[in-house]
Amino acid sequence: MSVVSPFSTTVTTQAERRCVSFWSLREDVLVDTSGPSGSVVLSGRWGEVRLHGAGPSVRETLRRMSLGPISLANAVAGLTADDSMHPPSGGPETEILAVLHRLQHLVVRSLSMEESDRLLMSVVPIARSARYRPVAADRSHPVRLSRFAFLRSEGQGFVLESPASLYRVVVHGPEVSWLIGMLGRPVTVDQMAASVPLSAPVIAGIVAHLLATGMVVPAEQPHTGEGTQGDAPAGGGAVPHFAEDEDPALLSWSAVDLLFHSRSTLGRHDADFGATYPLAQRVAPAPAVKPLPDGPRLPLARPCLSEVAASDPPLTTVVEERRTVRSFGPARLTAAVLGEFLYRALRIRSLYEPDDEAGHPESFSDRPYPSGGRAYELEFYLTVRDCADIPPGSYYYAPLEHCLVRLGDGETDPTLSELLAEAQITAGLTEPPAVVITITSRIHRLAWKYSGLPYALTLKHVGAVIQNLYLIGTAMGLASCALDSGDIELAARTTGTDWRIEPSVGGFILGTSPEPSSTSPSSPTVST
Repeated sequence: MSVVSPFSTTVTTQAERRCVSFWSLREDVLVDTSGPSGSVVLSGRWGEVRLHGAGPSVRETLRRMSLGPISLANAVAGLTADDSMHPPSGGPETEILAVLHRLQHLVVRSLSMEESDRLLMSVVPIARSARYRPVAADRSHPVRLSRFAFLRSEGQGFVLESPASLYRVVVHGPEVSWLIGMLGRPVTVDQMAASVPLSAPVIAGIVAHLLATGMVVPAEQPHTGEGTQGDAPAGGGAVPHFAEDEDPALLSWSAVDLLFHSRSTLGRHDADFGATYPLAQRVAPAPAVKPLPDGPRLPLARPCLSEVAASDPPLTTVVEERRTVRSFGPARLTAAVLGEFLYRALRIRSLYEPDDEAGHPESFSDRPYPSGGRAYELEFYLTVRDCADIPPGSYYYAPLEHCLVRLGDGETDPTLSELLAEAQITAGLTEPPAVVITITSRIHRLAWKYSGLPYALTLKHVGAVIQNLYLIGTAMGLASCALDSGDIELAARTTGTDWRIEPSVGGFILGTSPEPSSTSPSSPTVST
C-alpha cells in the first residue's frame, strides 16, 4: 500500500467519477491574521500556534479554512503528487503545504464526490499528537473495520470512533455508511464496488481515508502458499489475517475496555474533561444524602471511638494481616458488631449545606473514606441472612442516621435468596454468606460536575471503600471478602433502584472469623 501526498487535492486520477478533497480547520480554532509582519495566531483546544512571516496565500487560505471546508485547488495549482511526507520546494504551494503539514492536528479533511455539493465524510483530529498519513487503497487487497472502531449517532448523522485512533470520522452521506456496513468482514474495494452504486475510485478514496485514520485495517500480505493477494472469504480463498488481532499490545484489551480507558483519561480524545459542570444549567445537583426509602428503621449501636482506638491493633499489623477470607466461623454476627463495622467504615461524620458565596453550589458530606470532589455518591445496601437481632431481609444503610431501613418483604422476598446464592458462587463459598453489602452509585452526583470522569471516578471510590471495609474488618477480627462481579439487574430488584440512575458497582461479604487454625496464611480457604 503506497503512501500518497498528504496534501493532494484528489484521491484518484481515473476518468471515472472520483473523490475531491476539502480542507478546513477544527471548529474550535480561531485565526488571527492581524499581527504585524504577516504573523498569524491560531488558538484552539491545545493552545496557540504562531506563524511568523506568513505570506498572503497562507493568510488567506487559513482565513477561509476557519470558515468551513474549501478546495485547495487554487492555492496549490500545479502541485503534483509527492511520495514523501515532505512537501515539494518552491512557490506559494510549498509555503501553504508546509504550514498545513505543521498544523495537521488542527486540519480537518473532508471528502466529496465530483459534481456534488455535499460532503461524504470528514476526518477530525482529536489529539495534539495526531499526524495524518494518507495511503492509497489497493483495490484488490482485503480490508476490514478495526475491531476497536464503533459507529454511533450524533446530531443529525453518524460518528465513527476508535480508542486506537487519534481521529474522529464524521459521516455526512449514506454512501459511507453503506461501506462501513460492508467492512464488518474482510472485503476488497472491487468487491464493494460490485455491491453498491458507487464507482471504485470513490470507494477507494473513502477506504484510503479510513485506512489513514486506523478505523479500517488492511490484511497482512500472504506468505507464499497462503493464497493470492486478492483472496478473501467471499472469493473462496485463504482467510485474511490482520495485524491488530495478533498485536501483543492489543491482545489484553477488549474494545469496550480500551474505549473506557481512553475516554476517562486525557491525551487521546478532544471531549470536555474534568469539573466542567455539564449539567449545571439543566438539572439541580443531587443532594449529599439520599432521601430515606420507606420502611421500618432499625437503629444500630454506635461504638465509642476512643475505646476502639485504644483496643485496635496498630495500622501496620492490620495491613499485614488483611486477607480475603472465603470461609466463616460457627459464631453468628450480631447487630452490635455490624453496627460498629458500618459506623467505623461508612457513616456520615459531618454534613455541609450548599454555599454559593463560598463556591459550593451543591451540598456535601464528610465520611471515613476518600471521595473525589467530596461527592460521596456511593450507597450501601445489606442483604442479611444470619445476624443476631436483625431479621433476614434487605436493608438500606442510612449513613447519617446510622440505621438500617427495611426494604421489600423481608425473608419472603425471592430476590433475597437469589442475591445470596449469586454472592456465594462469585466468592467461591461453600455456603451462603451471612451478610452481603451491595454498593451502588448515585452517578448523577458526579455527572453533574464532571465530564469524562463520572464512571471511572466512581470505580476508584469503590476501590477505596473496599480497602476501608477490609481493614476495619481485619481490625475487628471479622472475615471479609470483596466481590469482583455482580448481576446488576438482580441488584436493582433487591435494592429497589433503577440501574440507570443508581447502578450497582461493587459488593462485599462479611462474616465471623473461622477457627484460628483456618486463618493461617497457608489455609486453602484464605487468599490475599
